[in-house]
Amino acid sequence: MTNSTISQNKWWLSVIIGVLFIVLGIWSLMTPVATFLTIAYFIGFMFLFTGVAEIFSVSSQNPNWGWSLLSGVLDFIIGILFLTMPPGEVMLVTTFLFGFWILFRSMLGLGLVLSLKNSTDHPKSDQWKSIIALPIIGIVLGFIFLLSPVIAGGIIVGIFSASIIAFGVFEIYWGLFLKKSSV
Repeated sequence: MTNSTISQNKWWLSVIIGVLFIVLGIWSLMTPVATFLTIAYFIGFMFLFTGVAEIFSVSSQNPNWGWSLLSGVLDFIIGILFLTMPPGEVMLVTTFLFGFWILFRSMLGLGLVLSLKNSTDHPKSDQWKSIIALPIIGIVLGFIFLLSPVIAGGIIVGIFSASIIAFGVFEIYWGLFLKKSSV
């Protein structure tokens, strides 16, 4: 049996996975606080593990080993803070981190677009108008995140839930496609 034959014979697994993801997506929409806390604590674990990995991968052979060590220690401390903060505080810190990150990245994007506008030697310098709205939308979202953590939390949970549901729909579609192609 080839891999494609095995996949076609197990089409129903994709359907089951899809249904489970859709249920998870709906549950996450119905329990936004629990979903947001799960996302926030996951971020904390990621900082913690990233910090540990960076600390253990520091090599004195690297001329910048001190910066790598500092980065690892800071990531580790941020991870510990995320995991030990009370739920309300971790939610607030998470929305502020997202807000500052979105604002910073969007301002960088706006700077890139404006530099494209001012460039005369770039072949696509006249297309800056078609993309300038994206960093501006990002800047607005960044300020919304910073000024209204409740709305920010809703946006984060909404995007997360929609992504999970979309993946579930894809898995169901893929499973039915495999079933149809195996006949």
